[in-house]
This record gives sequence, structure tokens and C-alpha cells, in this order.
Amino acid sequence: METTPLYVLRQPDGTFKYYVDPDYAKDQGVNPDKLICVDIPSSIYANGTVDDLSTFIAKEIEKLGQP
Repeated sequence: METTPLYVLRQPDGTFKYYVDPDYAKDQGVNPDKLICVDIPSSIYANGTVDDLSTFIAKEIEKLGQP
């Protein structure tokens, strides 16, 4: 299965901010050590809804044991 990496920052309120490039996130003032890399299946990345993406990311982060 082909995937696309997406870098996720979990906000204190539990929401997520998405970045396609950790360097861009760093340019925006984000500490790269706080980013979680999630490999998104190409089918979701290209054709999924924002809800599909958010649900997939939440499940993957839960699997990783991230708070």
C-alpha cells in the first residue's frame, strides 16, 4: 500500500494541526520534536474527506500510544 507521510502536532485542546513538511512546520515556529509522523494511505490522502483523515490519524496515534 502506498502512503504519504503527514506530520501531526497535537494541540493542548486535543485537536490536530497537519503539516506536509517538517521544515515548513519549523518555519511556523513548531518544535519538530513535537511532530508525530503518520503514514496516510494514498487513497485517504487523495480522495478522503477531512473527517476520514482525522479519524485515521486519531486511530494511528492511539496505536502509537501517544497522549
